[in-house]
This record gives sequence, structure tokens and C-alpha cells, in this order.
Amino acid sequence: MSDGVLARVLHRIGRRGASLAFVGLLCLAIAASLAFAPPGQRATPGYAVLAAIAPLEVWAVAWCATGALCLVQMFLRSDRLAFAAATALLMLYGLVYLISTFTGDNPRGWVGAAVWLAFGGWIALIATWPEAVTADRATGGAAVVVADADGLIQSWNPQAAKLFGWSTEEAVGRPLTILMPPRLRDQHVEGLARVRVTGVSELAGHIIPLVGLRRDGSEFPIALTVNAWHGDDGIAYTGVIRPMRGGDAD
Repeated sequence: MSDGVLARVLHRIGRRGASLAFVGLLCLAIAASLAFAPPGQRATPGYAVLAAIAPLEVWAVAWCATGALCLVQMFLRSDRLAFAAATALLMLYGLVYLISTFTGDNPRGWVGAAVWLAFGGWIALIATWPEAVTADRATGGAAVVVADADGLIQSWNPQAAKLFGWSTEEAVGRPLTILMPPRLRDQHVEGLARVRVTGVSELAGHIIPLVGLRRDGSEFPIALTVNAWHGDDGIAYTGVIRPMRGGDAD
């Protein structure tokens, strides 16, 4: 996978999604280690304790199902079920190891318990991070475009894709200039350069009447509201765009 494609995927799924990808792959690896454990490994105290509760194949199915759920929901706006399932399974594993320490079935089970419980706590903490922005509720169904300091599109919502005719996969990584007529592009580039120097956008918070450009080359009037904010990678922009009719935004 090229760096460009990887960057687009990471921007799309965000930190929560990336974390779910890691957890999902780890769950699948654990499932494989349980399903294909050799006889000598199955005889170890840790595996023996698990087998006393349920066959290792059942544990493998649980881990596999959780991993698959994580890998599916990493692309979705709502991923709470995946986080809940992963946290519950990790905590259950930790409790099994901890209890087996006190019963004497697995004298060193406290080491595994500490690892599993800490990992479960980490997943629970990540679950508190903000989910993917539900821009439809926040903007009343308007098109929303997020761009970096260089004016490259980082993400946008389905309304933006419908309005301009570019799919999300096609738009992410392209410059904002694809959304405006050629006569406005130099002014746009100069404005971005000024903001990079001053760190302040004079247009932020104002409703700006402009002209948008669809993928098919047709132009249409829009009302643009820009917000500039400082993130981990520098200044970024969120544009809320509404088509206009007769000079008024829909």
C-alpha cells in the first residue's frame, strides 16, 4: 500500500479507527494462537485454565468474532459495539487469569492478568475519544469539507460528495481548487499563504458568497462558512458549504 493511500485511509478512519484496526488484528492473532495451539502449549497452566471454562476453540471463535467486528466498525461512524466487545473480552481474560492465581491453578497468572486488564483499560480509554464527526447533525445537512494548511482535502461528508460530484476516495488528497473556477484559484492560494504566515484567517466565521465548481465543469452559487483551527499538524480548515438560490443559501 502506497504512503498516499495509507494517509487517506488514516485520515478517513481517525485515531479511533486506527486503534480498532490494531485491536482487530491482535484479536485475530490471539484466535489463531488458541485454535492452532500445539499439545505442549495446551498443557500450560494458562491454557489449561481457559480450557477448564470452555474449549479453546470456543475462545478462538470469540476472539475471531471480536476481531472481525473491530475491523468492520473501524470504517463506521458508530463503533461503540466493537469497543465494548473488545473491552469486555480483554477484561474477562484478565479476570480469569487473576482468579486462577488465587486458586493456585496458575501461580503466575497475575502477570497475564495485569497485561490483559491494562490492555482492556486502554481500550476503554480510547472508547472515550470523540467518534467520527456527525456533520449532518451539526450542520443541518450542509456539505462539510476539512482541509489542511496547504489546502489539501482531508475529509468531507456525503453531502459534499453529492454537491460537487467527487467521491470521498477521489477527493481526499486533492487541492480545494478543484471545487472552484480557475479565475478564483490564485486568490485562494494567496489567502492560504497569508494564513500560514500570520496564523490568522480573516474569513473565519463569516458567510462568504462564492461560486462552486462541480466535477462536470458546471458552476453554481454557494454560501461558504470557514473555520480555522490549530491541530497537531498545524492549522486546518473546516468549510461548511450550502448551495444558494436567488442569493440565499438553502
